[in-house]
Amino acid sequence: MEQPDQRLFQADLLSADFRNGVLNGWWGRPEKEMQPTDLTWPRVIFWIEAATRAGAPDRFYLSLDAAGYRSVAPTGTFWDPATNAALDLARRPKGKPDSRFAKVFRTDWNNTVFYHPYDRVAAQSHPNWTTEQPHLVWTADHTITDYLAEFHALLNSGDYLGV
Repeated sequence: MEQPDQRLFQADLLSADFRNGVLNGWWGRPEKEMQPTDLTWPRVIFWIEAATRAGAPDRFYLSLDAAGYRSVAPTGTFWDPATNAALDLARRPKGKPDSRFAKVFRTDWNNTVFYHPYDRVAAQSHPNWTTEQPHLVWTADHTITDYLAEFHALLNSGDYLGV
């Protein structure tokens, strides 16, 4: 039986905004054969399109823990479908030095989460973000589409250099 957070998450996957992103090729769920056989709620996997860069993939995969969705922000990081583990640091997207991109996807902090106010773990350890970046702090009004749109924008920004 699905839990309330899982039902809400599933409903958001049926939203017009989420489906619009899928139809435009901005994000999606990997095919069943690419997902781990032991994948169970609250863990969810997505891919996000990335801008074309020499030697870089055209999409990155995310593994997120969506427990408590929407009242609690998701948390997660890049995922490697070939190894069913966190993506190796050398294969993660890189950004221009000191850019917002480089800060969000930094590899010198906690490599199991994104350094972003939308990430549950990062936000809990940075209470100052609520006043410094209130527009980026996760609230119950946000959806998985907001999360994916934010990271899609970063992976398609001019600050993204490739891997």
